[in-house]
Amino acid sequence: MTKLTAILLSIFISVKVTAIPAEAHQIMVSGPSPYAVTTAREIAALGGNVVDVAVAIGLTLSVTSPYYAALGGGGFALVKMGASGPVEALDFRETAPSATGKDYYKSLGKEASVTGGHAVAVPGGPAGLWALHQKYGYLKWEQLFATALGLANKGFPVSAEWVHRTHDEMKRFNEHGKSAFARPAEIEYKPGEMLRQPALTKALLEFKSKNLKGFYQGAVARDLVDSVKASQGALSLEDLKNYKVRWLKPMQAELQGYTVYLMPPPSSGGVVIASALKLMDKLKLKSYARFSVDELHYLAEIESASFRGRALLGDPDFNKNPVGFLLSDTYLDGMAKAVAKGKAGALKPLSSADVPEGHETTHFSVMDKDGNAVALTITLNGIYGSGVVSKKFHIALNDEMDDFTTRPGEANMYGLAQGTANQVEVGKRPLSSMSPTLVTKEGKVIMSLGAPGGPRIITGVLQGLYRSLVQNMDIDSAIQAPRVHHQFLPNKIYVDGGRWAPETLQGLRDRGHQIEEASALAKVYIVRLRDDGILEGAFDARGEGAAGGI
Repeated sequence: MTKLTAILLSIFISVKVTAIPAEAHQIMVSGPSPYAVTTAREIAALGGNVVDVAVAIGLTLSVTSPYYAALGGGGFALVKMGASGPVEALDFRETAPSATGKDYYKSLGKEASVTGGHAVAVPGGPAGLWALHQKYGYLKWEQLFATALGLANKGFPVSAEWVHRTHDEMKRFNEHGKSAFARPAEIEYKPGEMLRQPALTKALLEFKSKNLKGFYQGAVARDLVDSVKASQGALSLEDLKNYKVRWLKPMQAELQGYTVYLMPPPSSGGVVIASALKLMDKLKLKSYARFSVDELHYLAEIESASFRGRALLGDPDFNKNPVGFLLSDTYLDGMAKAVAKGKAGALKPLSSADVPEGHETTHFSVMDKDGNAVALTITLNGIYGSGVVSKKFHIALNDEMDDFTTRPGEANMYGLAQGTANQVEVGKRPLSSMSPTLVTKEGKVIMSLGAPGGPRIITGVLQGLYRSLVQNMDIDSAIQAPRVHHQFLPNKIYVDGGRWAPETLQGLRDRGHQIEEASALAKVYIVRLRDDGILEGAFDARGEGAAGGI
């Protein structure tokens, strides 16, 4: 049996299909692909720690899942290493190129921030993986590339998800995207057919041998800039060379005796989730029967009230975020009073005058038996980002510029109304919904979770926390449970399509809610350390995924 055959066999048997959490005793990963589990096992077998595992998974997914995990994206991570070590937040979000600004999109078409070179922000993904390894990695950097390089060079059988996501975006690709992800004459792949990526293999080898300079300078950097400029974009070699990650202090919230660590701005997820957790307590949400009309009504109203303040948030280097105000009892007591009326709310949007002075994404969670943990969310924004794929190395590039307020008063691709705090400025990072989350008990991490799904990430993580830690559902049941999503504007509840009784939906309509059935409400990936020392992992059946360990 060849090594590649063994890898593929281990992948197929690692996929969890029952509604029972996977179990392990040393290390556990939950992620969007069976390749994440295989990579974790290989790195753990070499003696790697959870950061080594997380970095290697990020590299592997850049090969197998380029529609949301390509090297041309960016993201956030929460990490805790060592019994006495702090929980830290790493921001490797993309930044606005130096040739952009507040008026950059005024003379461009509406799709300019979504498709083509104008949509591309400076990638932060490779810098984030390097920063994690530099601070906490144990194995040598070169050891983390084996699985990714093997799958890129020798190929792997594409999944049904890969086929559907890739073929659906074929019309948006530049010519190099079509070369990378379709066979000659643009013949589409079928599930199970092998995809080899020799061009991406060369990019990974550059990154492996030259670390940051192998991506942000030299041949790869020139390829990215040339490809973006050929698509009328603004990326420059200086933009790439000057990119820096940020280590930030995470936010904290309390829940049922647990401490929940959340990502601060430019993530909006931490503020919204912290607000929602406080409102759940003020409104005594746990007193309502699980999945009843009452519970769902108040849950949706809590989500809406918590999303209300999102429009005031932005990159903390450019904006004074009113986090204290949005989480204050004074403000939240007013929100609780408005929500307690029992009918669908109609709160007016917040503006800075109300504050007193003073798409496509993925996630994976890694934990070990000692409570060391990484929660890492990475994104290109939309599926395959901008549709721009680099000519020489076939790296798919993000469309993160659409996460800025490119046109004040207009919603972005996720229907989110953006505030002026999030306008385009050179070097600025766009507001995000990515919400990697760690939960501790008596100082030890007992849970790691996160999700892809645009603004629905936030409510997916929120309901995963609530169902597992407050309602004591097992982690698999907690994340498979049907969900509701309300993001304030538009004023409607999105529900899992086909998973609610007609009587329940009618009960919500009777409360004055507009209901829209959605195909998927985020995909949560979760790992938990039980009191008996056993690690559990579960992945959301709303999409492909795997959970497993050793």
